[in-house]
Amino acid sequence: MILNRKTPVTKILAVIDPRESRHHALERCKQQPAELDLDIHAVLFVEHESAEKFATIFKERTAWLAEQVTPYIADGFTITCEVVPFTSLYKSVIEVAGKHGVDFVIKPMRQHSLFQTVIRTSTDWNLIRHCPFPLLLVSELDSTRGKPILAAIDVRSGDDNHDTLNTVVLKQALRLSEVLDSETHITTAFNMPTPMAAVGSVDATPYPTASDIMKDHSKGVAEILGDTKVAEVHVEEGSPAYAINTVANRIGAGVIVIGTVARKGIKGAVIGNTAEGVLEAAKCDVLVVKLPE
Repeated sequence: MILNRKTPVTKILAVIDPRESRHHALERCKQQPAELDLDIHAVLFVEHESAEKFATIFKERTAWLAEQVTPYIADGFTITCEVVPFTSLYKSVIEVAGKHGVDFVIKPMRQHSLFQTVIRTSTDWNLIRHCPFPLLLVSELDSTRGKPILAAIDVRSGDDNHDTLNTVVLKQALRLSEVLDSETHITTAFNMPTPMAAVGSVDATPYPTASDIMKDHSKGVAEILGDTKVAEVHVEEGSPAYAINTVANRIGAGVIVIGTVARKGIKGAVIGNTAEGVLEAAKCDVLVVKLPE
């Protein structure tokens, strides 16, 4: 789903973290231009232990949440509130988002060590893998307004799904640049192949040079862009996650826009999605989008 000026109301699910003194999900909504008509549903998810215990804290948590959103309502924002018990946070987020038919899910970013992600897959990783709605994971940047938007695309795959996903990423990045009064950059990455000589052969198998690969990737980006103008295209050598964050840091990006293909079953449990790698080292917001279906 693409943010669109023709859409009269943009519905947002804002996940509220009770540990935050400053609610970054709501702050991002507050930083949007006044002409955007936002309908914000602020949700506090409470770990569910028993119906009796939840009943005793429901009133207290509801009052706390109402107090948190009051300043934003006073500023003219349309905000509804809900306290929801959960046993699996990411599943509850997706369920509530679906029930309210939101256009975006906005959640504070939570980064983890490699050890933590091996022991237990994080909520953010599960949302990246399974959430069917565009997902904005919010960093601790004070503001993203005026900061470059970095669209991360993959020109290597050559299949129709990734080609369509690249288009979705680019369109979303361009739209965000409009909304945030900034400019769009594009990045794509490549790894140099390791030369291997066949046993008994005289010459090693010929491999393209870094310059050849960069030219090929630049051509692929140009085909995706068509007549669309962007501030700069960055073709980087290295793993995609590392290269994307390197470029984002270099240009001072406010948001990285990245696409991911929904994965289910065993594939959905495999660690290694580029978006997940980007998330763990990102110093700015990360917007994850999927194919429209």
